[in-house]
Parts: sequence; C-alpha cells; structure tokens
Amino acid sequence: MKYLIAPLFFSLAICFVARSQDTLYLENTKLVHEVLVDKLTIPWDMNWGPDGWIWFNERDGHIYRLHPDTKEIQEIFVVTETYQSWDNSGFHAFALHPEFPMVPYVYTHYTYDEYGSRLVRYTFSFDENTLVNPVVLLDQIPGNSSHNGSRILFDENHNILLSMGDAFSNMEAQKLNSLSGKILCLDQTGMPCEDNPFNDNFTYSYGHRNPQGLCYGRDGIIYSSEHGEATDDELNVIVKGKNYGWPLIEGFCDYVSEQAICDTVDLEEPIFIWTPTSAPCGLAYFDHESIPEWRHSLIQTFLKDKRFSVLPLTDDGLAIKDDVEWKIYEQRFGRIREVLVTPTGRLFISTSNEETNGQWVPKDDYDKIIEIINPDFEYPAFVPEISSFQAQVFPNPATDNLWVSLDTKENEVQIEMTDLQGNLVYQETKSNEIFDGFWQLILPELESGIYSLNCYYGSNKLSKKIVIAN
Repeated sequence: MKYLIAPLFFSLAICFVARSQDTLYLENTKLVHEVLVDKLTIPWDMNWGPDGWIWFNERDGHIYRLHPDTKEIQEIFVVTETYQSWDNSGFHAFALHPEFPMVPYVYTHYTYDEYGSRLVRYTFSFDENTLVNPVVLLDQIPGNSSHNGSRILFDENHNILLSMGDAFSNMEAQKLNSLSGKILCLDQTGMPCEDNPFNDNFTYSYGHRNPQGLCYGRDGIIYSSEHGEATDDELNVIVKGKNYGWPLIEGFCDYVSEQAICDTVDLEEPIFIWTPTSAPCGLAYFDHESIPEWRHSLIQTFLKDKRFSVLPLTDDGLAIKDDVEWKIYEQRFGRIREVLVTPTGRLFISTSNEETNGQWVPKDDYDKIIEIINPDFEYPAFVPEISSFQAQVFPNPATDNLWVSLDTKENEVQIEMTDLQGNLVYQETKSNEIFDGFWQLILPELESGIYSLNCYYGSNKLSKKIVIAN
C-alpha cells in the first residue's frame, strides 16, 4: 500500500453565510467536511464507479479506487509511460465507460514526453483487478510543459469528448486541423465523430486556451471552464462548431482592440469570467436535495485562488443567475483541482498542492480527497446500478471481452464455449467477482463467427448464441 489512510476532521476557515469552528452554515443548511484519504500525489480526475467507489488518478500515472465509507484504497494500475515536466504535464484526464463494467473500458489521457500526449483505452480485468489490453485511440497530440488540458465526457452515443489545451501555441487554437486548443470528438475506434461540424475533423469546438473543466448540466448542456492568460478565466456553454475566441479575444468582447474582431468573426462569449485569473479547474453540476441552496448550480474548483465556487444557473441553464458567485473554503485546503458529485448527492473535492505551483502551500497540507457533508441529511445507500440486470450475456456481438449476468447467489459458475463444429474453444470455472451475479470473461483470440456459450451454476444452465466480431 502506497498511502496511509487517515480520516480526520478540521476546522473551517471561511464559509458561505456564517462561520463556526467545524461547521459551514448556509441559509438553511450546515455543512461539515471529512478527509477520506491523505498523502496523495496530485490527484487529477475523480469518477464515481457503478460499484460505489471513487476511481481516481494521480498525475504521476497511478490509478486507484477509494471506498468513501470504509476509506479502503486499492491501487489498480500505473501508466508507466507518463511523463511529468518541471511544470504541469503528466496523467490528466481519466474516465470510465458510461456502461462500465458491462463495457469494461477505462480511458486515460497523459503526456508521454515534453511535447506529446495520447488518449489510450484500457480494459479492466476483474480477475486481476488491473488494466490490460491498451489501445491508442489518438496519438501524437501536441503538448507542452503545461497547457495540455484535459477532461473527458461521453455523448449519448458514447462518443468521446476530450478537451485539449493550446500547448502554448496560441494560434493553433484557431486552426481547425490542429488538435490544440479544442474540444475534440472521436468515436470508440479513434475516428472523428460522424456528425462533427467540420468534415473528417476531430474538432467539436475551438478557440480554447487551456480547458480543465468539462461537465454536463440539465438538458444535456455542456459547460467548460478554462484558464485565461492574466485576465479572463472563462466559463463557457459549449455549442458544437462554435469558436470561443482564443487568442483573438479574451473573455467578453469588451475592449476597443477586440471590437473589430468581434464584428467580423462569429465568436461565442463566455457566461462568466474571473479577472484577474483564478485558475479554474474541475467543474461539476449539482442538483440534489442534500444541499438545497445549491440546486441547479455549477461547482467550480480553483487552483490559484485555493477555493471552490458555487454558481447558480438560470432556469434554462444558459447563464449564471444574477451573476452570483458564492466563494467557498477560500485558502482552507490549498489548491483545489477536482470536484465530484454522486447520484446520491454526495460531494467530494481533491487538492493539488504537491505540484510546482503549490510551493507556497504549507508543506503539511499535502494532497487529499475530502467529502463535504450535510450532517442533517440522510444520504440514501448507494445501490450498484447493475443490480437490476437479469440473466444475460453482453455485449453481443463481442470481441475480446464478455460479461455474463446470472440471477443467482451462487459464487461459482462453469463456463464453456464451443464453435459450430462442437469444438471446445473456451472453458473456465469463475469465482464471483466485484459485482454479485456478474462474471467477466477475457476471451482468447477467436475467429469471427457464431459460438455456443453454456453457463452451469448450481442445478441451472444458461445457453446463448454468441457472435464474435474481430
């Protein structure tokens, strides 16, 4: 085990409405916080898994899963190709497939040298509790010691949206054929999305400087936040095909020097800015009764300003209501990089103090994952989403992975697969894995065709025809 787990309670330094030693008082709600894990090394991205664990990565290449109740932490994998510069490059975006674990894919975006990064898809092996079978989806993305972005979202077709920084190349953000300064869209094979706004091009939106926040809100609205140079950090509503201005303009079209450009180029202005810069990072949408005052709001974390903000949205979600910003935990935990909101209304943040720019943060304030809690709210128990599946086999057609779901409490299942001539091509006895009633098969390399799958559990048998498409 790399880290010690030490859940602690600390006093709060600043609050939204009123202050107390251990409590943050909102209008009608009080909040406390708990450190779930400490002694981390620049955690970057957090994901809520269908197993009820927090899956997260560190900038140096490590991937972990953390149980938010027991505080158990498990090391899953290390992306050994990760390159960290003196500044801010390394392992950035990290995500689970929307249908994980039925589609057991894990996505990583990391820099592999000073000037290059790649997006790689792995398969999670439940037998080995690690990642296997890396597939490079997008390679040789221009990079730099900083300004590499990035975050990952998935659209309704499970296409990948990847935000990318301008790699300190400025005008590359305006070039449609460049991968820098964009939000990119690619499908699961690594090709540009079919409905991208520019033919045979990865660009979904462009004119971005260094977008490190990306999330969905109500009605599928996409929000992104990005770093400004010295002024005008931006919060944007992302519309496919739109130009967000960098480096032609910064923030709003509010300077005389920008007017001529704004009059001749179709540019999309932000819905909120921060001047001077505060370095916005992780971004999440919050709409849960656990904190009623924050419903239908964006939660934005900040590195330079060492806080997070709550920004209430208008009913249509296209603007910040009355330009209100509630600043939370200023200077309390140091640099806050990421925020995670779960389906049950739980709220987690992570710090980023061990990096170069965190040198002014007290040395004992190392990196943590912290939960913000309403102690008067009864958070519902999390029920794994896959518990509703009955006896089935998926995906079908399959390639190298197959999941078997059985409506049984048996702990073992005997699995056999034969080809059309009756030849046995796969046989294994599987023990129950992370999810009750679910078994993952890592298949040998098989020719494309139709196969018979038989599963024996207790006195029962499940038989299915499986199509292998390689």
